[in-house]
Amino acid sequence: MDDKHWVVKQPVLKTMLKLGLPIGVTQALQVVYNLTDMYWLGRLGREALAAVNATWPVLFLIIAGLAGLFQAGLALVSQYWGAGDYRRSLNAGGQLLFLAVVTGVPLGILSYMAVPVFLELIGVPAEVREGAVIYGRIFALGFSIFGLMDSVLSIYSAAGDTLTIMKIRLIGVSINIILDPIMIFGLFGFPALGIAGAAIATLLSDLVSGIISLALLSSRGVKGERLRRGDLRLDFSLIKKFFRIGLPISISSLSEAAGFTVLTGIISLLGSSALAAWGVGDRPFSLLEILVGSILAALSTIIGQNLGAENFGKAKEAAYKAIMLATGITSVGVFTLIALRYEVARLFIPSDPEVIQHASDFILFMGPSIVFFTMLRAAYSVAQGSGHTKPVMYITILRLWFLRNILAYLFGPGPLSLGVKGLWVGMAISNVITGLVALAWIVHGKWLKPVIKD
Repeated sequence: MDDKHWVVKQPVLKTMLKLGLPIGVTQALQVVYNLTDMYWLGRLGREALAAVNATWPVLFLIIAGLAGLFQAGLALVSQYWGAGDYRRSLNAGGQLLFLAVVTGVPLGILSYMAVPVFLELIGVPAEVREGAVIYGRIFALGFSIFGLMDSVLSIYSAAGDTLTIMKIRLIGVSINIILDPIMIFGLFGFPALGIAGAAIATLLSDLVSGIISLALLSSRGVKGERLRRGDLRLDFSLIKKFFRIGLPISISSLSEAAGFTVLTGIISLLGSSALAAWGVGDRPFSLLEILVGSILAALSTIIGQNLGAENFGKAKEAAYKAIMLATGITSVGVFTLIALRYEVARLFIPSDPEVIQHASDFILFMGPSIVFFTMLRAAYSVAQGSGHTKPVMYITILRLWFLRNILAYLFGPGPLSLGVKGLWVGMAISNVITGLVALAWIVHGKWLKPVIKD
């Protein structure tokens, strides 16, 4: 069997397992890091936790345009690979790498200047804002670094080599876990940098990972196909496809990021305890990423390569089986977390009863809706592999602007005045509705057409 074409040739579940297991290990490592980060920052107090939670929506708003590049990159690289055109596949990967690194520079500068302005506009509490500005500005300096690593790993993933991704991520996460307490609390002679230390640790670990991944792709390559210098020269026929496929996802991501920025402002109306509880309550659900994320990441590659090879029945089979597996795993995980919600909340911030209660309520009310959100995430994976991205754009806009923010305000600090519990209820309803809409789109099957044939 041709090793380069194994994703297309082998049975769906076997392929999903071989692709997904290394991704699952990678996800587990990342979750361990995220939980470690929250653990150490929780020791600094609720303001540190709230600062990180307040910063992410703002950064996401500014870099959302890059999301379309990575979606388009995976679709094109995987479909050309599935069609057996390996040189064109790496050429598409080179365009992704070039665009991600180059656009990271102006976006980083823009973010550095815009972070304090956005945080003030959305009403982040004053006691949180200083730490959020420090954290956000340091991250802004690393956008090109993040773009380098993510684009190279997207090429490996699209070609079906997730084992290399796991090894590279293992190096980066290990560095991050080691550096976190050292740089936050000033161990072994280092100065205590607090929240800035957490951001710097992430930046340094991703820099090392990015350099290693690029060196491997240029020397050893993926399945013997190396990235060449010529692949980084602009190919306007591919660039046109990048923008056609990626623009709806970029609009979707900008809409989502802006929506989450507004949501941060809505949650901030109920104080720093609600903002901190949002982060504490949401983090445990990331544990589900270990298996669910691996299945859905594998799904994108399987769909992309099978559409490129015109195996349409197998692409549809993969989508259905991935949804069943992902929602089943999510259901078990969610109801386990609900049963242990108070213990989970205390793990992150043991000495703040108000945040513990709000975080526990978040897990209780939001938990069941995560099953429906998994259906929406499956639609993202289908769009990422197929390149048919407009429907996901519409669903994303529906979820945040016409449902989540309106319902969160209405039930929370707005007319119904149900407080923090109301926030969580409004957010949960938006997940249920859009999850069902996403499922209907997948079943309809209009995405079963390779974009490389256009």
